[in-house]
Amino acid sequence: MRSYREIALERPGDGFKAYLIVEPTDRSVSFGGTRIDPSVTREMVADLAENMSLKLAGHGSPVGGAKAGICVSAGDPRLTQFLHEFAAACRDVLSSSTILGKDMGAKQWMLDEIYAALQIPQLAVARQCSGSSACPDRLFELDGYIPNMTGQGVFWAIDQALGGAVRGTRVLIQGFGTVGAGVACHLAGAGAALVGVNDSQKAIVNEHGLPVEALLAATDDHGLVDPSRLPGSCAIAERDGLLTRRADVLVLAAGSYLIDHEMAAQIEAPLVVEAANLALTPTARTTLHARDVRVIPDVVANSASAALVGHQIAAGNTRCPRELWADIERNIRDNTEAVHRLSRELGLDSKAAFCRLVAAARQRRDAAHAAGAYAG
Repeated sequence: MRSYREIALERPGDGFKAYLIVEPTDRSVSFGGTRIDPSVTREMVADLAENMSLKLAGHGSPVGGAKAGICVSAGDPRLTQFLHEFAAACRDVLSSSTILGKDMGAKQWMLDEIYAALQIPQLAVARQCSGSSACPDRLFELDGYIPNMTGQGVFWAIDQALGGAVRGTRVLIQGFGTVGAGVACHLAGAGAALVGVNDSQKAIVNEHGLPVEALLAATDDHGLVDPSRLPGSCAIAERDGLLTRRADVLVLAAGSYLIDHEMAAQIEAPLVVEAANLALTPTARTTLHARDVRVIPDVVANSASAALVGHQIAAGNTRCPRELWADIERNIRDNTEAVHRLSRELGLDSKAAFCRLVAAARQRRDAAHAAGAYAG
């Protein structure tokens, strides 16, 4: 049974549901995203919080993991009210130990509303705990914060799995929001051929490669692609049919729990990359592992943004961005290889293999701490 700090707000009258879950940690600060979506559940937020802890563990656990979720659509007229109520209920935690950033559905203005209600900057806790005057007010002002950070990490994981042979690789991307579009940019820059993408309504395919720049220009803020703005060589297909198409790599960047075991059984690509948090259900992971499909789990591929923010929060924004990004790339590449190796050695799916690696690292750290305390 996992133990964590939880604040749950559930009001049957108007359907208001919101959650904040902070994973147990020995760090003074915890960090995680805020998901704003009608699909949010308590169980989802708990899983996402654990995922954040695992991601950060792959980069030395600079801070603890956390997650927030508000069950509401971005267009709901009550959203601002809900944000303020959430802030009021979580005031003690958010003012003393936990920092929230963006996750699926959240925009910067929504985070600004939460922190305005608290009457503190978004990074007040980081400034307080680090004692650093170099710490800015908001996350996106941290040194080293760059566009398409998550996509950059996903690209490094893919590049490592392919042994650097990205050029000419045929790629499918499920979901073309912020993460999917970012991955497409990095892959296109390395010479990969994007042969299909989908959004929440349809798939767009071209066996000879989609024009990425035109695709980006035709995509709105909700990740919906306007086919009328694409060349005639791009064909429209059934949305989930994208998963059954032949390609070298399938990137899952659409959302959580979207691929179940039945869909996993139809995937044709030999390499599947979880660019979205919890894109695969546990049974889907089992199915892909049994089929000998290589999976790079979310806790590795999707960890770049968490690592950059976590380290700068812990250091009060004093880390050199160039050196920090070099460390993040090395960790993602090393973890991509280590997970694959352990998965094959122990017969575990890739996420279970990563959890083994994290558990072993924590045991070594605890033993070192104990030895140091004993020697002292």
